[in-house]
Amino acid sequence: MAMLVAMNWQKIIDDLVSLGMTQADIAKKIGVSQPTVSNIKSGNIRDLLHSNGCALVRLHKRTLRASKITSPGASAL
Repeated sequence: MAMLVAMNWQKIIDDLVSLGMTQADIAKKIGVSQPTVSNIKSGNIRDLLHSNGCALVRLHKRTLRASKITSPGASAL
């Protein structure tokens, strides 16, 4: 089981938002409320549930991977 130590949750959420997702989109995809995502981003939730942290990391990885595949000029050298 992966450990979620010292994760920068704010950066993960900022990355997802910069890729076009809203906090409501993120919340729906990881199974929490939008206010929970807002609290995570603002640092008000420091002890994130393991299951929510894992879901957020998975969403981040999937979204980054998809953005690299679909972004213009994303070709192999």
